[in-house]
Amino acid sequence: MLSGVAKRYTSLFLKSIFIISLFIFIIQTFLVYHDHIIGSWYIFKVSSTGLQASLTMTSKIVAIGAILIWFFQVTQVKDIAAAMQNAGWNKKLIFVMLSTMQLIPQMTSMMNTIADAQRSRGVETEGNLITRMKSFVPMLGPVVLTSIEQNEERVLTLESRAFSNRQRPTLMVPVNKTKADYLLSWIIIIIMLGIFYWGVFK
Repeated sequence: MLSGVAKRYTSLFLKSIFIISLFIFIIQTFLVYHDHIIGSWYIFKVSSTGLQASLTMTSKIVAIGAILIWFFQVTQVKDIAAAMQNAGWNKKLIFVMLSTMQLIPQMTSMMNTIADAQRSRGVETEGNLITRMKSFVPMLGPVVLTSIEQNEERVLTLESRAFSNRQRPTLMVPVNKTKADYLLSWIIIIIMLGIFYWGVFK
């Protein structure tokens, strides 16, 4: 809410992490059980062990997923790349990480473009589940071929910009850290060390 992305964040969270967590919670609750049965419905049984295992697993998924969704809602990819370069990371490692971050948005945009092209040719891409599945399978081929073609273009673009050069590149996006950034970094390091100490020695 303080970041100003509450509406967009909530919508994305409910469409992704919440659905996955709810599905895993239901499956774990009814499939993992032992002697301590606390409830039953037809052939399904709920035990305290299964309920505890479900809460543990889904809480971890929600915690990690919620943080990642919020992080990418308030941070642009170019700022992440600039911060990594400013910290002296290997540019090949930066490229691999950024490519992974951009993979899903690029595939989604590509799927939408191909779906629009198929609709313009009279192919039904909307309707019930069966109709969508029938239209989804023919789109896989163009998506894979387009991805391969884009990778080749990306390699040529990187080489034209002297990606393989060993010299340090010039930062086009400046990253200016304030005292609050350094203070927050030290606070996070101290907290992580405390969690590590507590988990190992307690």
